[in-house]
Amino acid sequence: MSDPSWLAALGPGAAVRARTPLAGGYVAASVERVDVDLDGATRSVVVKRTTAAEVAAMRAVAVVRDDRLPRMIATGRDADGHWILLPHHDGPALAAGESVPAAVWEVLGAVHRHWAGRRPRGLPVVDAAWWRRTITEHTLVAVRGAAERTGDRDVAAVAAALPGWAVHPVAARALAVLPRTLCHGDAHPGNVLLPASGPVLIDWGSARVAPPGLDVVTLGGDPPAAYTGPALPPELVPVHAHWARVQAHVQYLAFAADHLGTERVLEMAGTVERSLAALG
Repeated sequence: MSDPSWLAALGPGAAVRARTPLAGGYVAASVERVDVDLDGATRSVVVKRTTAAEVAAMRAVAVVRDDRLPRMIATGRDADGHWILLPHHDGPALAAGESVPAAVWEVLGAVHRHWAGRRPRGLPVVDAAWWRRTITEHTLVAVRGAAERTGDRDVAAVAAALPGWAVHPVAARALAVLPRTLCHGDAHPGNVLLPASGPVLIDWGSARVAPPGLDVVTLGGDPPAAYTGPALPPELVPVHAHWARVQAHVQYLAFAADHLGTERVLEMAGTVERSLAALG
């Protein structure tokens, strides 16, 4: 990653002191912590190679007036593609099984409320066409690969079921009636950092316009009182809950196939089947 394209955004005289690669999630091309000398002080920032969609997401998040949301310092594009500069939050990720802090639920609810019924520019919309593409171009490829790699008949059966899920009529009908908002899209506990300044939900690279239940299910299942997202008509509440379980498990099934093994793949596929049946 060449320095001048992003270093100049921090101000004249900025100089790199140290660079440390960070875990960039499942799809990020490159993420680094960079310590920069500027005006006699050292400042730590995150430099991330990303997509136009994440840039759009960070701009949409910035519209929501809440100081607890991550803020983009600068963005640009060079020969290597899009980049963004973000503050570095020095703290551990939320541990598995640890309760999600109320502040995270509050800011997520604020984003969902602000963008309810509206579409930020530059972000994908979760509709029936998006659902089909996600399964056929992403999830199916990973699960099929796992079946071929392991020779496991049960995983092969999941791969055989996926094309049917892609065109499942109840999934399409649910997406036609459920309201949408700006969703983080990957709001699992590993994307919750716990610096001394307070918890923060990072990595908006999978942001999309979708029913808000996607984030709720991914973050922790049933939202606590701290989450005050957009209200749903009573008749859509169960539809929303079942759809969110379907979507969350389908979108992480590729990761499970690549990294978590047969047992987890079968468990997730079973949840999808049961939730699709409940939708029907």
